Order: sequence, then C-alpha cells, then structure tokens
Amino acid sequence: MSGVTTVSLVGVGGQGILLASAVLAAAAAAEGFDVKASEVKGMSQRGGSVLSSVRFGAHVWSPVSRHADVVIGIELLEGHRGLDLLGPHGTLVCAVTTRIAPGCVLRREAEYPEDLASVAEQRGVRVIAVDATDLARQAGTEKAANVALLGAASVVLPFSGESWRCGLEAAVPARILAVNQRAFALGRAFGSEEVGQ
Repeated sequence: MSGVTTVSLVGVGGQGILLASAVLAAAAAAEGFDVKASEVKGMSQRGGSVLSSVRFGAHVWSPVSRHADVVIGIELLEGHRGLDLLGPHGTLVCAVTTRIAPGCVLRREAEYPEDLASVAEQRGVRVIAVDATDLARQAGTEKAANVALLGAASVVLPFSGESWRCGLEAAVPARILAVNQRAFALGRAFGSEEVGQ
C-alpha cells in the first residue's frame, strides 16, 4: 500500500470496535505513521451500528475518506454493508458467523444476505471470512473476537509484529492483555493461511 491507507471497522455496539480501532491506531503510530481516527457511534449503547475509521500514512490531513482500503466487519450484516465503503481492490475481513442485527435492521431485513462472497467478487473485493467467535473462544473468551479479526486483517496491513505488540499493549487493559494477544495471534495465523491460498 502506498500513500494514505484507510481502515474502517464496522459492527454493533458492544463488540469492541473502539478498542480494536485504538489498537490499530497505536500500531500505526508505533510503525511511525501519521494517524487520524474518527468514529460514528450512533445508538451504539443500544446495540446500534458503529463505524470507526483509522487512516495512516506519511501525512494524513483528514480522519475521513470516501473509500476504505480495508473494512473489518465484526458482525456479518454490518460487514456486508461495509462492502459499500471499500474502494477498488479493497479487502473485507468479516466475522461470518457473528449475527447481532440492530433492532432497526430487524424491522427492515428479515433475513441475512447469503451472497457475501459473490457480491464481493463482482466488485473485485477480496474477502477474508473468519469464524472470529471460534478463534476468540480458543484464546480464552468470545469477547476477544474483535482482536481475532484484527489479527486476521494484520496480514494485509504494513505493520511489523513489534508494532502490533506495541499497539496491543498501549490500548488493551493489562488484565485482559494476555487473552487478547492469544486471539490476535490466532487471527493472524488464520489470515496468513487465507492470504497464502
């Protein structure tokens, strides 16, 4: 990636999107990039949609962008909607088994779309489909699904392992750091296998 890179994280309130954004921003800063972040919480405390964006590069003038290079979907429906945020040749890293539709969505959409892969292919977008809940469970708690997804996304982002370590240590409380480090490592290993295929 060259120039400024934009990563958008989407999901439902309570899934740890802001924590994952903080880890990403701290890792980008540790790598030496200029970093800007923004967030749209909406009704996040009531289980509503949440969007957070992190932009990094040599010089970043604005925290917002028209298109993202990478979208991390912590909930399946929000990840599907996140396809609209991606620019050409972008990457969607999505928790494909996590379904927590906001109440406003349940009234309008009775069923989840099952065509994520085909829609992504039509748009020229790469999808890394992750069972983030299972990876987080293996790490020790399902609550670390956000960090497992971040680990999977790390394979398409230009940060060293050391910068990711610094990002985790800077943003994650010490009492839950170890389990999140394990979740990140499991996600990174999964992402490496997927991208290597």
